Amino acid sequence: MLTLHNILDMTSIVLGFTIFIIAWFNTTQNNNNKFKAAGVAILFATILDLIHLMTSAKMLGSGLPVNSFVLFVLARLIWSCALLYAVYLPAKLNGCRNTSLLYTLLIIVGILMANLIFSSETWPCLLINGYAQSLLPMVLLTAIVPDVAALIILRRHYANYVTANRLQIALLFDILTNAGYALSLLAPFDLDFSIHIFKLLASFYMLQAVFRLVVQYPYEQLVNLKERLEDLVAKNAQLYKESEKQRNLVENALAKIGAIISSQLDLRDTLDAIADMVADMMNSSQSVIALISTDQSQLQVVATYGINTPPSLLPWQHSLGGQVIEINKALYISDLSSQPDMFRPQLIFSNIRSIIAAPLINDGQVIGVIEVYSSETAAYDQHDALFLTALGHHAGAAIASAMLYEETKLRLEEEKFLSEIAQSAAATIDTDTIVEQCSTHAVKALSGDIGIGFLLGNSPDFYRVAAAVNFSCKLPDIALTDYPELNTLVSGLKPVTAPAEVFEPITHSCDKIDVRHIMVLPLAVDQRLLGFLLIGWQRFITPERLKRISFAKIMAQQIALGLEKAHLYNQVKSMALSDGLTGLANRRNFDMFLKTELRRAASLKRPLSLIMLDLDKFKNYNDTYGHLVGDKLLAQIGQILHHNVRNIDLPARYGGEEFSIILPECSSAEATVVAEKLRVTIEQNHYPDNAGAFTARITASLGIATYDPALTACPPDTEKIISIADKALYKAKQQGRNRVISASVLE
Repeated sequence: MLTLHNILDMTSIVLGFTIFIIAWFNTTQNNNNKFKAAGVAILFATILDLIHLMTSAKMLGSGLPVNSFVLFVLARLIWSCALLYAVYLPAKLNGCRNTSLLYTLLIIVGILMANLIFSSETWPCLLINGYAQSLLPMVLLTAIVPDVAALIILRRHYANYVTANRLQIALLFDILTNAGYALSLLAPFDLDFSIHIFKLLASFYMLQAVFRLVVQYPYEQLVNLKERLEDLVAKNAQLYKESEKQRNLVENALAKIGAIISSQLDLRDTLDAIADMVADMMNSSQSVIALISTDQSQLQVVATYGINTPPSLLPWQHSLGGQVIEINKALYISDLSSQPDMFRPQLIFSNIRSIIAAPLINDGQVIGVIEVYSSETAAYDQHDALFLTALGHHAGAAIASAMLYEETKLRLEEEKFLSEIAQSAAATIDTDTIVEQCSTHAVKALSGDIGIGFLLGNSPDFYRVAAAVNFSCKLPDIALTDYPELNTLVSGLKPVTAPAEVFEPITHSCDKIDVRHIMVLPLAVDQRLLGFLLIGWQRFITPERLKRISFAKIMAQQIALGLEKAHLYNQVKSMALSDGLTGLANRRNFDMFLKTELRRAASLKRPLSLIMLDLDKFKNYNDTYGHLVGDKLLAQIGQILHHNVRNIDLPARYGGEEFSIILPECSSAEATVVAEKLRVTIEQNHYPDNAGAFTARITASLGIATYDPALTACPPDTEKIISIADKALYKAKQQGRNRVISASVLE
């Protein structure tokens, strides 16, 4: 007859078989032999429980053999060991095949079942003869030990796992089951119903734990894996889109850089185009390109985009660009308010809140930096840093290519300018013309804004302005001693750059030209200073321009050699055309000048006068004071003539004590005034005597001949006008000397 105890036992048995099936067939897929072996042990214990149920008196209608209690106790011990094995003990059956293990255990269990059913007194007789009643409770209490050990392990190592919690509950109920049976055998009261409930609950929670571990947990893992794969697919799709976007950006950037390189733009156009392109690619409104100076000391800003007042330099220490060059890696700052000392350009209508920078690299070498700015916080991320890094490599190559092109172009231009300067210096002997033409070439060659050329004046310390390029202000003659700093630079006899303040007239010019820097080019030959050039720039002169100092030096040498050649030529010419004693023009120079001026006067219909001057009784002066003193007198007369005529007039020593003055653009009346002035001056002066004093006196007679195109149709030849002036002089002598006689040339 079926009782509640039998129903509870049968339910426990069904749960045991279910646990085995789940453990066996699901662990076969993942090769977890540890849980497989535990499942087989639970199957063994369940079969023993089934035999116990079948041999009980309530099921078979006969008395309950003692062997039935032995089977129950053995099943409890196997159950406890199986739980401990599943929790902690290592698997030892990895080498056994699943089917062999199952069949072997089933055969053993079958033999036990047959033996107990058909011959209940055969086995285990050793435990029954006088020992069963004492050994069975001890075995049950012993079965509690694996349960407690497994429980402790779970509490220590797996306290936060759901499966471990269910196993703990199963262990607790298994402990209660074993303890209950032991008490039932030792005590007079009956706990049979409670024991079956505990046993059922132990099987139930064990089933939950196995189901959770073997079925539910792998399923959740699969679900999580599916979700992760879906997320991975979504992320990969997003990454693909971003990579496509980055690829398109890079291709676009490469296309633009390729266009810049292939268009053969000059360096300035290349830098401006790259600054514009970088700002566009980074969706920013401002960008800066800075290159490392030749001496590695500065970051020179060479191009900007979107900045009204661009800086000339980026500081090494307090700029992101300086940090980027130090580590050769792109960096970005999401919020500049956290770094108030970080350098950033000043904008008029907005503030810079984030910044990104990457190195410009050519052939593995860092040549500069790109900085991009945004008025938004967190405008840049790591993708932007990677993109700008790639852009920096290609932009660096483009800039280096443009710099090489610019350098080659510059060298060709330098050769051209040197050739032009050499031609200008050789084409004329006029020093002012040489300086004027060469100053123009020098300003162009050095890309200057203004140029001023100075030549040595009459005094060694004074220099006059001989040329001015793009500088319309009138400058007086200057004394270098009034400008100590400029004097030091010029005295060095080498081209050098300096602030414009060393020569204040440039900075305070009437043109209001904002000249910030100048280059001083001394013009010297054999340590003799002939003059100097000043080349000025309105913008800050870049350190790279200092590389052109050598070119400026060659250029200054060419100009100086041209000036020296002109000086030597004029010196030789002066020696050939001037009188060595008086310093006035000699007879040859007089004849050439008179012929030229007569032709010019006839052509322009302008008057020309000629004064012939002879010292009265000069022979007596020589006889009285000697020829050496007489020479001093002649030299003094030469100085009087030189200082009392115009610049366009030509005073000359005609011969002996006779002098002549050619007066272009001068009528007879005007010539008479000049002649009278000379006569009075000569008469009033004192002249040297043989005692070394100036006590001697002398007078002069002067004759004038004037050619006036308004009165004379044809111009006279040189002999005729000289003859007329000479006759007038002779007439002055006849009339008592120390007088002026004027005559006109009439046909």
